[in-house]
Amino acid sequence: MIHNPFKVGELVAGDPFCNRTKEINRIRNAFLDSQNIILISPRRWGKSSLVQEVIRLVDKNAIIITIDCFGITSSEQFLESYLTELLKASTTLYSKTADMVKKFASSISPYISYSYGPNEEIKFGINIPSKEFDPVVILSMASKIGKDKKLPVVVCVDEFQKISEWKDGEAFLEQLRSVWQRHTNVCYCLYGSKRHLMNKLFNDSSKPFFRFGENIFLERIPTPEWISFIQKQFTRTNKKVSKEVAQQIVELVQGHSYYVQYLSRLCWANTPRELTEAMLMESYEEYLNDHLAMFRKQTEGLTAYQVNYVKAVINQEKQFTSTHVLNTYKLGSPGNIKRIETSLQDSEIIDLFTGSVIFTEPFFETLFRRHFMRHS
Repeated sequence: MIHNPFKVGELVAGDPFCNRTKEINRIRNAFLDSQNIILISPRRWGKSSLVQEVIRLVDKNAIIITIDCFGITSSEQFLESYLTELLKASTTLYSKTADMVKKFASSISPYISYSYGPNEEIKFGINIPSKEFDPVVILSMASKIGKDKKLPVVVCVDEFQKISEWKDGEAFLEQLRSVWQRHTNVCYCLYGSKRHLMNKLFNDSSKPFFRFGENIFLERIPTPEWISFIQKQFTRTNKKVSKEVAQQIVELVQGHSYYVQYLSRLCWANTPRELTEAMLMESYEEYLNDHLAMFRKQTEGLTAYQVNYVKAVINQEKQFTSTHVLNTYKLGSPGNIKRIETSLQDSEIIDLFTGSVIFTEPFFETLFRRHFMRHS
């Protein structure tokens, strides 16, 4: 049975992964050279899949741990997760886990539990008594284990910006920096989905992680590379798509990585042999319908000012504080524009990172026109 070659909602590597050759080489070198890397891009542009692809390429040449801060709400939870993942990655036999802790963190005595998963894999969890919770000892273990095994260590932290939202977040960031900056044999790869918050964390001189490593700002994958990728995926699964129709797929979702894969997946499923423009537009309507609930959630709480501002953006207005725009769209005072933009950015409806207004989701403008501007 031939499976759909386009993947969404999961980390992709290998055949389903599109290009990023330049970024892959740069990050791979950083991993092996123990150079810290900061990866910044909008949501769903493929940061996690990019990191996963590099991990796949260097897995046998380094000790690699990955932590996702989504769902973690305190430094204690982070440290337990950090220690668990580090021990998983650095011990081939789980029976040696306790020995590893004794060797590199003798001042703490974590409770280590073992269990068997559904596929007979061994799982273990770690719980550290609060009286023995020494963050410096735990955060120093990666470097010590790497030196002992004579291997570079890579620590990948996804949704890193969420740490700043914790009750003790700012203090913990300072502690992380003070310990991690001393580790010359560890690459810390830090990335997250809120571009403006990530930029502030790493490029604001008042923040502890200022100039912590190389900053990589992910750009959109060029359209020609997407076209080639889409045609290749269709061809290897015995289907066809012309260069012109493949280009339309990319343009309909503005080259957004997640949505190029999403729309391509729908198109492939709706194509018996060769994708036609009619099939593409049918798939596009399906894509819009799939995201209608998300759009409604995004817009249900918008104020009149915010709705009017979005209308001005869609109408390609540029001078939002001009008397003409303020009066035409009933936006209030010039000072109100900053408040509107901040609230829309915090709600992840717009992105102001480049200095111009961009909608974070490529379906947003089309659905907004249909539901809010039908009579305009």
